[in-house]
This record gives sequence, C-alpha cells and structure tokens, in this order.
Amino acid sequence: MLGSGARMQVYPLVDERTVLRVPRRSEQQLIDEHGSSGRKALATGHEVSVTTETELHDIEAMEGFIGAFVPDSTPFADLDLVGDFRYYCLQRRVKITRDLRLVNERLPLQASRRSLERFIRDVRDMVNELGLVPDLAGRGNLVLDAAGLVKLIDVNNFRRLVPCEELEACFSDDDEIAEYAASHKRIEPALPVDFVDDLGHPVGDLTLQQLRTLEVRGLARDYKAVDRDPFYAPLRNERRQKVLALLKKPAA
Repeated sequence: MLGSGARMQVYPLVDERTVLRVPRRSEQQLIDEHGSSGRKALATGHEVSVTTETELHDIEAMEGFIGAFVPDSTPFADLDLVGDFRYYCLQRRVKITRDLRLVNERLPLQASRRSLERFIRDVRDMVNELGLVPDLAGRGNLVLDAAGLVKLIDVNNFRRLVPCEELEACFSDDDEIAEYAASHKRIEPALPVDFVDDLGHPVGDLTLQQLRTLEVRGLARDYKAVDRDPFYAPLRNERRQKVLALLKKPAA
C-alpha cells in the first residue's frame, strides 16, 4: 500500500506510471448508511449511493476550476472479491518532491510559486462559485511534482464550505456551545452536514487555514493583509472558533 486516507487507500500497479485508488467502503455499505433514499439505479444494473453520486458530480464540477492540478484520473465501477461494487479510480502516479502540508518558508523555485499562486486563485474561484473545497490538510494531499509544480492528489474528499450563518443557526447562543464543553457531549451531531468528514475532521476550515498558510509562508505575503481578506472571514468568526476548539478536544 502506498497510502491511506479517510475514504481511499492507494495501491501500486505493475504499470509504475499508474496507481489504484480503492474506496474503504463498498456501495452497499454506503447505501446501508444513507438508507433507501440514497439508492440510485444506474444503466449498468447496480445501485449507487448518494455519497458516490455526489463525489462523482463534485469531481466533474471541480475539473473546470482545478483540473489542471489533478493527475489524470479515471473512476470506474467494478465488482470486488466479496461481490460488492466499489468505485475504484486509476490515477497517474506523481513523483512527489515535497509535501505542501508543511511549508515554513517561501518556496525557492519561481515555477513553484507561480504554480501555487494559480492553484490558490483557482481554489478560491471554486469556493466562490461552487462552495466546494478540496482536502488540503491531509498528509500528501497537496504536493510538488518532479517539475516543482503543484498537484492535488486526493480528489475524493471534496466538502461544502459551510457558511458562518448556517453554523450559527445551529446554536441559540454561545452558552449552548459552552454546555457541550462542560458536559463532554459530542458536538458533531449538532453541526451542519459537511462541516466534518467521516473521521470528524472539519475539512473546510482546515483547508482554509492551509490556504492562508500557503499564501503567507509559501508565497511570503503579508500575514495581516491575507488575514483581513474577506475570503478568510470564516476563520475570524468567534462562534466558529469555539466549535473548532471543541472538535480539537479529545473525547472524555
């Protein structure tokens, strides 16, 4: 195995130019999770879950914004050894020279900085137009390839960026959030759909934080100017900050 994430596992193939991305859960498991309302019959005769249908739609939608930064990927359905359909994905293998999750200083190559500038611009456009964010916080999700150009490896964890107004509407006031901290109750069930992923990580907010870090450190932009940018306003929302702090706390 080459890698493992929240939803996918990555395996090498005989053709070293390509890797196989395997979903952790089968279609039947996803359908069982989401109930009968999540079923959709395809022309091939098997059923697809609402999760897979959404992911395939998101991948198609994001192609117009950040497709240039994604290795060639071909999703396909197949039957695994236990008789369950899964949506596998063949992906062009990338020779990784740097993991951009950890950036402490300005990228040394001009080509890398220009590539990162375009990537950040295109992600911002995608957020503004579609309300979707990729997962940039996971290890090895955003990298530099052999040419020093930005590549987004994980294309199976797009999330809706939940607006602050929607999050604030889940709680009557800050005291209600404080009650979760005092009682050690899990706050996840009270949060809007897509605020956290399958593992309980707030992907949208972690991605915003990572984008801000890449602008400030990777491109050496002024922190105060970047932080004041309206695009990063959700990170300054006090109620949102309190929710994120609760998600960081270990379960009692």
